[in-house]
Amino acid sequence: MSLGKAILLAIAFGNAIAQQTGYGQCGGNGWTGPTTCVSGFSCVYQNDWYSQCVPGSGSPTTTTKSTTTSTTTLKTSSTTLKTTTTSVSSSKTTTTSSKTTTTSSKTTTTSTKTTTTSTKTTTTASSSTPSSGSTIQHWFAFGDSYTYTGFNEWGTQPSTSNPLGNPTFPGDTTSGGANYVGLAITTYKKSTLFGYSLGISGATVDPTLAFPTQGRALDAEMTIWISQYSNPATMGVPWTGANALFSMFFGVNDITVTMARTDMDTYTDLILTSLMNQTNTLYNYGARKFMFINCPPVDRLPAVYGNAAIKTNVARWNSRLLTFAANFQSSHPGSSYVVYDTWTDFNTVLDNPTAYGLNSDVVDPNTDQSYFWRDSYHPNVKMHDVMAQSLSALWRSKGWW
Repeated sequence: MSLGKAILLAIAFGNAIAQQTGYGQCGGNGWTGPTTCVSGFSCVYQNDWYSQCVPGSGSPTTTTKSTTTSTTTLKTSSTTLKTTTTSVSSSKTTTTSSKTTTTSSKTTTTSTKTTTTSTKTTTTASSSTPSSGSTIQHWFAFGDSYTYTGFNEWGTQPSTSNPLGNPTFPGDTTSGGANYVGLAITTYKKSTLFGYSLGISGATVDPTLAFPTQGRALDAEMTIWISQYSNPATMGVPWTGANALFSMFFGVNDITVTMARTDMDTYTDLILTSLMNQTNTLYNYGARKFMFINCPPVDRLPAVYGNAAIKTNVARWNSRLLTFAANFQSSHPGSSYVVYDTWTDFNTVLDNPTAYGLNSDVVDPNTDQSYFWRDSYHPNVKMHDVMAQSLSALWRSKGWW
C-alpha cells in the first residue's frame, strides 16, 4: 500500500472514531467530545450547553457554540494544515465580541492549503453562576414518596391549565392531598411554572448502597428523564439551562434502610457521591440550576421515633450534603444551586404544632389532616404547605422567581 493511501485511510478512520452516535451530545459550552454525527444524524443546537445528534438527512454536520464573558481568558493559536479535501458544513461559533454563522453551506477544495484557528477558553470561578437570576419555568423534581404525585411521564404534560400534567392537581400523593411540588406551582407560584414530579415511592439514591423499599431508585428516575426530556423536542418541553430547575430530595429511605450499619460516616459519603454523579449526568445534558433538599428529622417519624442512631446519621447527612453541593458547583462552571433546609422547617412545626393549627400529638399518625403525621412515614398536607411556602421564598431570594 502506498504512503498516500495509508494516510487517507488513517484520516478516514480518525474521522469515523470522532463521530458521535445517534442521540449523543455533540456540542455545547465546555464540550470537548465529538462534534460530528454518524451518517443519518445531524448535530442540532438545543441550548448554550447542549447540542444533540438527532435523525436528519444529509451528511454529518458540526454545530459548536462557545460563550465567553468578561471574566474569560482566551488563548488563540493558529495551525496550518495541508489536506487533499476539506468539507465544512453548518458550523456556528459565538463569542461576546463577534459572531460568525455559516448555515447549510459546503465548501470543497482540492489540493489546497487550509488554515484553521482553534480557540481555548479558560473560565474563572466568577463565571460559575451566569444562570442565576433567570426565571424558572420547568421544574424536574427527583425524589421518593415525599415528592411522588403519580405523574406518568408518557401521559398529559404540564400546561398552564394544569401545571402538574397528570393526574390533575393535587395528584396521587402520600399526604392525602397536595404535596410540596403541587402547592409550590399552584398556591405559591409567582410566575408560570410547570412541575414534572419524577419521584418514586421508596426510592433511594443508589440501590447498590441502600436498597429501595419498593425496588426502584434514582437511576430509574434518571432513565425516564433521559428518555423523555433530555431532548427538549421529544415531549415538546422547551427547557434550557436558564429556565429549568432540577431538584433532589432524598435521605429518608437511604437512612432508614441503613440504620443498622456502623460505618455510616463512610457510607454517607458514598451515597452522596453517587447523588452528585447523577447530578453530573443532568449537567452534561445542559442542566444548570439545581436544588438539593436536605433530610428531615427522620428520628421523629412514628415508625422509628426517638432512634438516636438515626438522629446522628441525619445530622451527618445534612452537614455533608452542604459540602458536596458546594464542591459540585465549584467544579461545574455555569451551575448555580440552593440547599433547602427541610430539617429546620419540620422541627419548627413539630415543636409547636398548635401554632400551625395542628393537633398537639406529633407521635401518633392519623389520616385526619389536623394531625402532623398521616402514617408512620409521611406527613399530612400542612407540612407540605410549609415546605412550598419556604421554597417560594427561597427561589425569590435567588432571583429564580
